[in-house]
Amino acid sequence: MRRFPEEGRFDVRGNPDDVASARHVLWKYTRLWYRNIEPGLSKKRAYWLLGSDRQAGGQVYIHPRGEAYAWAEDLAIEAVARRVQALASPYTVPVLQVGPGIVFAAPPPACPRPSLPIEAAAACALQACDVVARLHEQGCGRLGFGPSHLRLVEQSGDLQVRWLVPGVADLDLLEALETTDDCEAEAMHPRWGLNVDPIQHDLWQLAFFFFSLLAMDTRAQAALEPDRREALRTLTQIRDGGPEAGGIQDAAAMAGLFTVLARLPRAGVEPLPVVRVLPRLYPDWDEVIVEGEAMLEEARLQRERDSHRDWVVYVKLPLAAAYHQRASRAWARGDVGAALGDVDRALALDDHAPYHTTRAVLLDMLDRRTEARAAIATAFKVDARQENTQPPWGEQDTDNNAKNVERARAHLTRGILALRERSLDAAEEDLRRAEELDPTPASARARAAVRRARERTQPG
Repeated sequence: MRRFPEEGRFDVRGNPDDVASARHVLWKYTRLWYRNIEPGLSKKRAYWLLGSDRQAGGQVYIHPRGEAYAWAEDLAIEAVARRVQALASPYTVPVLQVGPGIVFAAPPPACPRPSLPIEAAAACALQACDVVARLHEQGCGRLGFGPSHLRLVEQSGDLQVRWLVPGVADLDLLEALETTDDCEAEAMHPRWGLNVDPIQHDLWQLAFFFFSLLAMDTRAQAALEPDRREALRTLTQIRDGGPEAGGIQDAAAMAGLFTVLARLPRAGVEPLPVVRVLPRLYPDWDEVIVEGEAMLEEARLQRERDSHRDWVVYVKLPLAAAYHQRASRAWARGDVGAALGDVDRALALDDHAPYHTTRAVLLDMLDRRTEARAAIATAFKVDARQENTQPPWGEQDTDNNAKNVERARAHLTRGILALRERSLDAAEEDLRRAEELDPTPASARARAAVRRARERTQPG
């Protein structure tokens, strides 16, 4: 399995296994052994491979892929890198190549944060806010804000940010632990929680980034003009209690606070997108499927050579999810035949109840009603086994609400099939259950159709 560009433009030094090992130890340090972390920022070179660009002659950083079991996670990270590459912000480290792995131009050195006047600190935070708002629009969230990710460089006498995105998970927490007086309190701070909304996480970390730069005592804060004092008060509320405590819901609104503090014209932040719910970010499914099929064959050959190194399942499940995603897009553009072929392949890889539901819907669209009824019956049988395959891409979350959505879709599908056959009692029961689990306009319309059918069958 290729984990970084092994030939061509880049000369890569180092072993990706060493990087994977260092990142695994990083997770243990930050989540389990945080009480033993030594104070002072440590060198972080071990989390990337180094290399050089044969074409341009400069140095590069390489974010290699991990082991095969992390394939789906690596694809998600590379999807973020493609958005960063397309954004080409002056405030991000240039992404030179994506897949396999990520190649960055060499970033400026990671240094301890300087102490800055409020205008300079706010100007740096505003640049970071610009990147956050535009990446949120692309579905990229939960970014890295520590000194190894969000770096500073002097440009024409002013400091500017140079952001390494995507970053290394848990590296921010390590750097926070290295610079705190209370590792226990820092590790338990709610902003590090894995369940924090990604937009809330980024806004919270933006506030911490600003205050990590700010050199200003209480007396100087009290002397600020009223609008700047109010902006600083709001940022303090966000730092201490989270974005909701400050009444801020998006990066564009937060940029307005930094504009006031930096004494910059408000017009500079007006074009920023307002994003309060992170859109879903997906990779290119055609590319995922081509790569996944090749990896699946490689995994099977590896299993034949060494049964102790069996990573077939780590490829099969995300590959099945990719086929299902592509099927949904084929259905949306009206290519039901292609969609059915992809769903059949998904089911060959993973006997997953929602895939059977999708198959039933497609068969119904093709007027293959007997097969559709059999497919939806299988969906309920598979769901009753309570198998938890958990494919990636957010198709099946572990929370009950997401499971209820899929079960509601199955009841809706079976109810509509029963309605077509004039089995009104069965249809009513399924459609009522669908609305209990996840009320949608589709289930409401179907129940209305049942009522109209009953009215037509009543005598007189």
